[in-house]
Amino acid sequence: MKKIIKNKLKHGTSSSLLIVAILISTLQSCVKDNFQINKIATVQWDPNVAAPLVYSSLSIKDMLNNTGGQALVVEAADKSLTLVYKSSLFSMNASDLVNLPDQTLPFSAPIGAALPVPFNVGSVFTVNNSQTVPFGSGVAGPLIDSITYKAGIFVFSFASDLHNSGSILITIPKLKKKGIAFSKILPLNYTNTVPVLADSNYDLTGYDLDLTQGGAPYNQFVINYAVTFNGSTTAASNSDQIAVSLSMVNMQFSKLFGYIGQQDLSIPSDTIDLSVFTNAAGAASFTLKDPTVKVTISNSYGMPIDFRIPVFEGYNPGVNFYPITGLPSPIPIHSPNINQVGQILVDSFSLNTANGSNIATIINNTPKKIVYKVDAHTNPAGATQHNFIIDSSQFKMDVEFDLPLYGTAKNFLLVDSIPFTFSQSIPDQVQSGLIRTYNSNGFPMDIDLQVYFVDSLYNVLDSLVSPNQILLKSGVVNATTGLVTSPTSTIFDATVDKARLLKLKNAKNLVIKAIANTTNSGATDVKIYSDYKLDFKLGVQVQMHVQIKR
Repeated sequence: MKKIIKNKLKHGTSSSLLIVAILISTLQSCVKDNFQINKIATVQWDPNVAAPLVYSSLSIKDMLNNTGGQALVVEAADKSLTLVYKSSLFSMNASDLVNLPDQTLPFSAPIGAALPVPFNVGSVFTVNNSQTVPFGSGVAGPLIDSITYKAGIFVFSFASDLHNSGSILITIPKLKKKGIAFSKILPLNYTNTVPVLADSNYDLTGYDLDLTQGGAPYNQFVINYAVTFNGSTTAASNSDQIAVSLSMVNMQFSKLFGYIGQQDLSIPSDTIDLSVFTNAAGAASFTLKDPTVKVTISNSYGMPIDFRIPVFEGYNPGVNFYPITGLPSPIPIHSPNINQVGQILVDSFSLNTANGSNIATIINNTPKKIVYKVDAHTNPAGATQHNFIIDSSQFKMDVEFDLPLYGTAKNFLLVDSIPFTFSQSIPDQVQSGLIRTYNSNGFPMDIDLQVYFVDSLYNVLDSLVSPNQILLKSGVVNATTGLVTSPTSTIFDATVDKARLLKLKNAKNLVIKAIANTTNSGATDVKIYSDYKLDFKLGVQVQMHVQIKR
């Protein structure tokens, strides 16, 4: 009597001990009570025990999404697919051009000799002073004519050697909030010690500062002090003086007008990874019918910018560089005018075969990286126009590589791994195993497939096929439409002896290696659609040897 016991296990696992236990319990249920087992001759029991181990169904989206990097798989209405890589080549924020430094502006003056003698209790004396203050604009010295503050602190400190109380009126005529000039009064309280000190901090948020003061068109403003002293019984000395310290700290602008100057904003070489080629090994021949590079420039700076990309090329490390042609130089960039403050102007252009670029040739060399270098300069013609920046101003250049999956491939290698556990132990009753793979290929390409059993460190323990691969023939292609009308199925059986099974018990992953060639040995252009599938199933059928004594 022979009986086949089939047990469906969880994906990626099997247990020979469990199979044996089921087998024994089934055999016991067949023994009748009136059998005299000790009188039955010994017989051989050779069941075949089968169990599924791995099932995987991969679409091209699954394969390409596993390539990592910045790739997106974009599906069109007709289910055709495009692999899209997006990257920012250059980005410049407002703080990259102008970063307002802290300002420290000390002032002192003798005052004792100016007081009337006697200066009795009940008398009042006022000293007026006006100071033109230089405004340091920071790196590259932008010529600023006005600022609207987003944040900042105005710090005012006063010290007097006089034995008098009083007050200080501070006014800055061109620092205004909602049209009202800055004006603050600080009290001076003499408490029988000198110096008499007064200090205060004021929030600059929302103020507009006009820096076209004192005969210069930029970077200075005027502060007025009116110091009023009350008379006392203590006479002043000629050496008595007052000292003023003004600071403007933690300044941020919401708007800034002036001339930013000629600043070099170049960046060193950098790269974009094309991960679909990074993960493709070996010497592949690959063609795409219509790859395109799209470049988009967004600018909200109110100033001219000269922008060039002197280096833009495909690169295979250790092999070669492939310069990309067709880039304009300089790249045309529009800047908003004074009536477009806050607006973002967008320019764009594309590189493709239709406009004379060699991008198709570059992509068909399967570059693993795109190398680029950027040179940018502000106001290339000098101070020919007024500039402005707002806190949200940004200049950026984004690039997008669109790789439609339409073309040919020869010897294109893809490698993937699947978690896998065969067994923790192999019983003595196991004689051999039959590993069966079922594959259904719905792609318009022939695929040579090999499966490796690897341990946790990805050391190869064994391979499914020795020495060659399983050939998965292309799905059936309609000669008129180029669409796959039905998949092609392949079944492959590999017999493994007990020694090989013992090695497989340490397997932790299956590494699937696929070498693809599009229809007609890569001679026919094909399109890849989202509903194409590659099904891979793997199961094991174990040959058991069990002795039963009767």
